[in-house]
Amino acid sequence: MAIYNNMQIGKPSYKICPHCWKINQYHRGPFFIHYFGLTVWSDGETFEELPSRIKTKLQKCHSCNKFYWFEQKLGGMSSDDYEKAVKHYQYKYSKKSIVNLFFNRRNKRRLLYLRLKIIQSYNDAIREHPLNNSKSKKIIISESERRIFEENVKLLISLLNELKSNDHLLLSELHRYLGDFEKAKEEIDKVEDDNIKKQILGEIQAKNRDVITLNSH
Repeated sequence: MAIYNNMQIGKPSYKICPHCWKINQYHRGPFFIHYFGLTVWSDGETFEELPSRIKTKLQKCHSCNKFYWFEQKLGGMSSDDYEKAVKHYQYKYSKKSIVNLFFNRRNKRRLLYLRLKIIQSYNDAIREHPLNNSKSKKIIISESERRIFEENVKLLISLLNELKSNDHLLLSELHRYLGDFEKAKEEIDKVEDDNIKKQILGEIQAKNRDVITLNSH
């Protein structure tokens, strides 16, 4: 059962952009938030009243529009922002240098984060958000958007197999998005939570390739 309550929290904090040296504000407060409970989707996206759950690890400067890593800002960026960022960092991290060699695993984790954000941003167009008053969204997704989505799914699977091969729920979810239901079943069978396993197996049997709500209260 959802509980509704308005709360006012937070104070502003600031960070100097390392590119243009302008001061950016990252925690706009005090501000009001709306308590709705907790919703968890099968792609790992969550919505709850606590602003800590909507932090983003990547920032975009309000002045020069360049990206840098700083985990503080509330809210997030657009799908286009994440697509531009992953292209930027994919190129940056592909360069042969001592720094990239030393931080190779960290760089891959950052690319994993960005590609997951692109997938979650795509799913935002179709997921049932708890504040939409149960109104179904009719979003037309283009073939090009679907191709970008599926390419990121494949690249994310590769990164997960290398860095987080035990994240069987997300791996199952990604294979389900691609329509590879046998592989999706193979991964979800390794998940210990019987309730989640039952939900995902039902979607696999129905050959559903869209994100679903796992839990909402």
